Amino acid sequence: MRTTIERQTPHLDPERLDPLGLRSVLSAVLALHGLEDPRRFPEALLGELERLLPADHVDDGELRAAWADRSAKEHDSAGNLRPRAPSRPRTPRLSAGGHRLELLADGRRAFSVVLERYAEPFGPVAVAVADALQPHIGPAFDHARLRTTEWEVAEAIRALTLREQQVLALVADGHTNRDIGLALFIEPRTVEKHVEHIRTKLGARSRADAAAKWARGMALQFG
Repeated sequence: MRTTIERQTPHLDPERLDPLGLRSVLSAVLALHGLEDPRRFPEALLGELERLLPADHVDDGELRAAWADRSAKEHDSAGNLRPRAPSRPRTPRLSAGGHRLELLADGRRAFSVVLERYAEPFGPVAVAVADALQPHIGPAFDHARLRTTEWEVAEAIRALTLREQQVLALVADGHTNRDIGLALFIEPRTVEKHVEHIRTKLGARSRADAAAKWARGMALQFG
């Protein structure tokens, strides 16, 4: 009985990328999307490249720069990720002698990772692996960035004081400062000060934004 992968790739050229090679690529893609700590995406990607496409030298400068870039252009005025513009499919770039292989990631951040081999060039199988992996790097990068943002929100909420967490929970439930003061036996003015401190710590632009971050943090903690 043929496996799912074999059924989905009936015309796969065994001289280019056999089912075992395809499984290795899919395993790498699943690993990049399922990172326990999404903040480690650059290291995880380089680790998968080392496993699939061992090289003597890796230029990961663009990857690091793209990961570190937290430009506001990624988000709209409400803080939501903007949809990325569609792009044309591309193939990995191989130098004339076959010693330099460049993978091009396309997502909200475009970047490349350049692999170099000094003695032995990249062969057809390596190029086929790169060709199969390349389209998944950008989406995996975007997914990890999104998960990292949610992770950081959850950590910021855990860093709030107990009183601030109590106030924020009531804010998220739609209570006014007066209602919160009555519930916690504090003055409404004190509640307002707590709200301002919470917004500063969470980087929230408004009371509603702070409430939304609380909801996302709770979803991650208990989801």
